Amino acid sequence: MGLIWLVAVAVLATLLLWWAFPILARIAGFWIFLDSLLAIVFIPHRAIPGRLWLLALGLFLWLAGHWAHAFKHGEWASPIALRIFTLPGLRWMIPRRTLIYFDDPDQ
Repeated sequence: MGLIWLVAVAVLATLLLWWAFPILARIAGFWIFLDSLLAIVFIPHRAIPGRLWLLALGLFLWLAGHWAHAFKHGEWASPIALRIFTLPGLRWMIPRRTLIYFDDPDQ
């Protein structure tokens, strides 16, 4: 197991991550967010200090999956993610090829 083997494994892992990350991040982020939200709603006395960071992590992972999908495919997988990314703090993160100009009369 030399250097070539390590490089081949790294390239294979990178390709697998490029292929699977948008889907897996959106699914895992949704379930983490939903689980944390339900725990906060139904058992707030035990869940509030410990689940807030998981709630933020699930939202971040879900948004990262949507951003990766938009970057990779040039279109948004969800109109909700597009609305979130058009907020003033996140607008600069929108991939260039997914930008839609509504005041362009030629479209």
